[in-house]
Amino acid sequence: MFAPWSRRLAVVLGLLAAPVAQEPTLRLGRLFGDHMVLPESSKVLVRGHGRPLAAVTLAGSWGSEATGQVDAEGRFAVALATPKSGGPHELVVTSGAERLILKDLRSGIVLLASGQSNMEMPMGNRGGWQGGVRDWRREVAAAADAELRFFTVARVAQGRPAEDVDGEWSVSDAETAKAFSAVAYYCARELRAATGMPVGVVVAAWGGTVAEAWLRPTGLAAFPEFADGLRTAAEGADPARGAAERERFWRAVPATLPAGGGEPVTLPERWSTGPLAAFDGVAFYARSVQLPAGWSGQPLRLELGAIDDCDTVFVDQERLGGMETDGAWNTARQYVIPAARTTGAKALQLVVRVLDTGGEGGFAGPAEALRLVGPDGSVPLAGAWTRWRGPALADLPPWPRDPSGGPNRPSVLWHGMLAPLQSFPFTAAIWYQGEANVGRAEQYTRLMPALVADWRRAFGADLPFCSVQIAPYRYGRKDDAVAQLRLAQAAILALPRTGLVGTLDCGDADDIHPIDKAPVGQRLAAQVLATVFGKAVPVDGPRPVRASRSGASVRIEWVGAEGGLRLVAAAGFELAGADGVFHPAAAQLEGDALVLSAAAVSAPRHARYAHAEVPVAALRNGAGWPARPFLLEVLPQ
Repeated sequence: MFAPWSRRLAVVLGLLAAPVAQEPTLRLGRLFGDHMVLPESSKVLVRGHGRPLAAVTLAGSWGSEATGQVDAEGRFAVALATPKSGGPHELVVTSGAERLILKDLRSGIVLLASGQSNMEMPMGNRGGWQGGVRDWRREVAAAADAELRFFTVARVAQGRPAEDVDGEWSVSDAETAKAFSAVAYYCARELRAATGMPVGVVVAAWGGTVAEAWLRPTGLAAFPEFADGLRTAAEGADPARGAAERERFWRAVPATLPAGGGEPVTLPERWSTGPLAAFDGVAFYARSVQLPAGWSGQPLRLELGAIDDCDTVFVDQERLGGMETDGAWNTARQYVIPAARTTGAKALQLVVRVLDTGGEGGFAGPAEALRLVGPDGSVPLAGAWTRWRGPALADLPPWPRDPSGGPNRPSVLWHGMLAPLQSFPFTAAIWYQGEANVGRAEQYTRLMPALVADWRRAFGADLPFCSVQIAPYRYGRKDDAVAQLRLAQAAILALPRTGLVGTLDCGDADDIHPIDKAPVGQRLAAQVLATVFGKAVPVDGPRPVRASRSGASVRIEWVGAEGGLRLVAAAGFELAGADGVFHPAAAQLEGDALVLSAAAVSAPRHARYAHAEVPVAALRNGAGWPARPFLLEVLPQ
C-alpha cells in the first residue's frame, strides 16, 4: 500500500547529496513563546539553548536588557527584569548571528494550575471529555479576551527531570477557550475583572493522578514509603532502553491495510459501543476525501478529535504524523498536510491506524471535531469510513509503557511536567486534587504541606497556594475515607499564604467531574486577590473556632461569618460521647453561634459536620460561602 523501499532510498540518497545548511541552534524553552504572559515587575530566568560558550543578549521592548553565556552543554539561563502590568511587548534574543523575536507579550498575573481531572476538565466538549461545563456554549462564545492566555503543558511522566515541556500559549477566544481548564478559566476571568491586569495560566494537570507524583524526590525525603517507587522510576528512566522497546513494538505493528475487505462504520466510533468492545489492539480506518475547488496546492489541517489511545495518520500512502505514546487518549489530534502533498490532487486518501492499549478505544471526540480545514472553510469527516481489524495487543511485543511506570509513581509528574518550569516566579498556584488519594488521609495530612513547601523552594520563596476540597460524589465505599480525606485537605491551612475552597454546594453525587465549575474558580480567585493583592474580599465560609459543652448541648463559635450565619438545612451535624459513636444532632442558630444537641448523647465529647461522601451544604455565611466539613473536640463545661 505504501511507497516502495526503492523510492524511499532514492529520497534519502538525494538528501544526502544535497548541500547541508547549518542548523540554527538558538532556541528558547517552550514556555517562552509568542503571546506569553510574564509575571509583572519580577525577574524571570529565560532558559534556552545555543552554541556552546556563545554570548546571549536579551532585550525587552519595555527597556530591560540582560546578557549571559551559553554553557559548555549548550544551555543558558539569563535573568531578565519584567515590566509593570501591560503590553503588548516584544523580546529579542540574540546570540552571534542568530536572532529570535517573541511577539505579542503581556505582563501581569501568571498562575500555575495543577492537580488531577477536576483541574484538567476543559470548558467545552473537547477531546475525550464529554459535555463540558454548565452552559459551556454560551460561556465560550463570550470568551474573547486578548489579555487572557493559557499554556497547557503536555502530559509526560518520567523518572528523571525533563529538559523542557511541550505546549504553546493560546489567546482566549470562542474556539481556544473550549480546551482551557474550566476551573482555571473561571479563576483567571475573575482576576481579570477584579484587577484589569493581563492573566496567564500555565496548566499542568493529569486526571487520576496521586499527589506524590507532583513532588520532587527531595520533597518526599520524609516519606520512606515512597523510596522504592522513586528508585524504580529512576532506574527505569534509561532513554536508550525506552527507545529500543518502542522501536521493537512499532516495527511489529503493520503499516498496511489488512488483506480482504473492511466493514463500513460511522465515525466517531467508541470501541466500547460496538464489536471492538472486548478488543485491545490495532484497527485501521480509511476513506477518500474530495477536495473543494482551490484547495489543491494549499496547506490543509486534518482534525480528528481525541483518539484512544494512539494513532498514526497516512495520506496517499505516506505517513503524515501520529501520537504513539502513553497518555494521549484525550488529546485532540491536529495534523498539517503540507501544500506539496495536495498539489495536483483532486482527492486525498486518508488512513488512520488506531492502537488501543486497554480500556476504551477509538475516536473519543464529538462528530464536529472530525474535519479537514482548508483556506476558505472545512469538509466534515464524521460519517462513513471503512474499518479493518488488525492484530490484537496480545499478538504484538509488550506495549512499551513509560519506563517510569506511568503517572502514579512518586515524582514522575514533577520530572515530566514541572521540572522545566523551576524558578519561574508564578504569582500563585491553584490546586485541585485529592480523589486519587482517598483512603490515605493520614498520609495526605503530611503530604500536602510537604508539596506546598517543596513547590515554594522550587518556584519561589513564598508562593501563594490555593487549593480546592474534593466535591461531593457517591464513591460507594463502605468506610468514611472520603470524609477523612476532606478533613486532611485542611492541613495546608497551617502554612502561611494558603487557602482552601469548599465545594459542598457545587458537586454532583453521580458525576465525579461536576459541571458547576464557575463557583470553584471564582472562590479561588477571591483567595488569590486576598493573599496576593491584599483585597478585602470574602475568602472562606464560616469556620468553627471553639466548641463548648453546656449541659447536653454544644455551642460552636465561628469566624468568617460575614453577613451572619445561614442555616440552610438542619442536617449533617453529629455529636459523639466518650464511646466515640456519632449520632445525628439537631441544630439551631443563636445569634452568631450554632447550638447542637442529640438525644442519644448526654455528654458530648466531639462534634462533626458533613462527614459523608455526599454531605448536605447546610451552613453558609452571608457572602454565600459554604462551611467546610469539620471535626471538633468539645471543651468541658
